[in-house]
Amino acid sequence: MGNGNKEDLRFLQLNFIGRILAGFTHEIKNYIAIIKESAGLMGDMIKAGKWGKNEARQYMEVIASIEEQIERSLALFRHLNRFAHKMDTPRVSFSVNEGMEELFALMSRFANQRKIRLETDFQKDLPPVQSDPAMLQFLIFCFVREKLDRLDKDSRISLKTGRSDGAVTITIIPQGRLVEAEAESPCSAEIRQHVVMLLGGEITEKDHEIQITLPLNMANL
Repeated sequence: MGNGNKEDLRFLQLNFIGRILAGFTHEIKNYIAIIKESAGLMGDMIKAGKWGKNEARQYMEVIASIEEQIERSLALFRHLNRFAHKMDTPRVSFSVNEGMEELFALMSRFANQRKIRLETDFQKDLPPVQSDPAMLQFLIFCFVREKLDRLDKDSRISLKTGRSDGAVTITIIPQGRLVEAEAESPCSAEIRQHVVMLLGGEITEKDHEIQITLPLNMANL
């Protein structure tokens, strides 16, 4: 891969991080807006001096709504924190399932905008992989983002993990009607192949399904 393409990869990785951060901040703003609205409603009820049995039930519902949004916010913050720390070390032992769950949580806004469901089907007890978690998340993001652009609303994208012959597999399964893409995917085939090569893995594609196979240990690659 030439220096120009290496620069393209760096740019795309920065773009990936920027998109993830933008999606995160929008989701947090939505949660805070709901908390603010709920707190305002409770304040109005208190000022009105409503303390009857029916009002008590309303208070509990408002409090439950606030607690739910706080829990969602904290969960998203935990995902973002782990996402950031994955960039500290290029080669580390990590759980593919946790990395994929984290990525899908941070990509939920993009899917919601397209009215497409993101689903996971993770094999339990997968062994940890010795690899570059941030680069793997970037690669999966490229494929999933392209599927989001090419699927009609009410479609689904499933992310499935498994184990095969000393390796871990990640399969992206789009389900729905394909539409004309709004724009060409910024992650070219050459970029993707280069990233897979850096990870020591392979890509296979059949009937719009994409499977990435990663060795359990790339330390000696």
